[in-house]
Amino acid sequence: MSKSADTRDTVDAEAVRWAYRLFLGREPESEDAVRHQVAGSATIDELRRGFLGSEEFQRKISGYARPSMIGTEAALEIEPVEDSARLQRLLDHIAQSWSHMGETDPHWSVLTNDGFHADRIDANRDLFYATANEDIRRFLATLARNGLALPKGARCLELGCGVGRITHRLSEHCGDVVGFDVSPAHLRIAREYLDAQHVENVELRQLRRIADLGDVEPIDVFFTAIVLQHNPPPVIAGILDQVFARLKPGGIAYFQVPTYEENYRFSVDAYLKARGSELDMEMHVLPQKDVLRIAARHGLQTLEILEHAIPELKVGHLSNYFLLRRPD
Repeated sequence: MSKSADTRDTVDAEAVRWAYRLFLGREPESEDAVRHQVAGSATIDELRRGFLGSEEFQRKISGYARPSMIGTEAALEIEPVEDSARLQRLLDHIAQSWSHMGETDPHWSVLTNDGFHADRIDANRDLFYATANEDIRRFLATLARNGLALPKGARCLELGCGVGRITHRLSEHCGDVVGFDVSPAHLRIAREYLDAQHVENVELRQLRRIADLGDVEPIDVFFTAIVLQHNPPPVIAGILDQVFARLKPGGIAYFQVPTYEENYRFSVDAYLKARGSELDMEMHVLPQKDVLRIAARHGLQTLEILEHAIPELKVGHLSNYFLLRRPD
């Protein structure tokens, strides 16, 4: 089958059943599971990537997995930015891009599954929001693995709350949540969704300046996933610097960010010239040494660095989940 034909093929129940057999070596657990996969996969490629990224498949191939990095990789060339005006230019560009996506394809911009495009989201809305369950399960398991639990009435700051997908779940485990996003359109949808779910302990704020994060009252929890990666490295660093400063004694930071990409480099002038008026999704990295340097500056303990294993990552690419804590 040609690549073009492969990506055009639609997914039906029989394709899903064969995916179960080929990737997981078993029959589907139920017809509801089959329908769930059909609804969430617009193409055979979407279906394949979903199975490759599943926890069950990852466990099956754990003995054959190759490392993301082999240790001989070169240092990345990333220009630091100290000037606040230049940093603001970077954030303004990202805000413009995400505001555009929020107006045109908000749910797909959060999770790039073809079933979540604007013309299909009505049929798949429940499935879209249900995906947050896995994010929260991973978060709580990471805490438990490190002997931690959310304090009663925890105050949480979520960065990149988008349309409220994970925000709703965080609100069930925390006393109150402050959700930040750069896109007014995403925030508007998030507010409508949370109101419809009768969620009353979430405050939503637009992030206009990185310094806005410093205006939040001290927090018990910082949470963000698949968000920081869409910002240039100086913006990621600035965000972490502000948020780490707001953690209470005993407070935890749980976040994901890509930390290595072969041949990646960043300079402000080259970036702004290349990006110009492009208003699409970007992918960036912040090396582990920079994350840990910022954490050390704020006196945070590094409890765990977990590899973020997704099928899209290649050798020479690394993404990590971090769990940090401010000592009591």
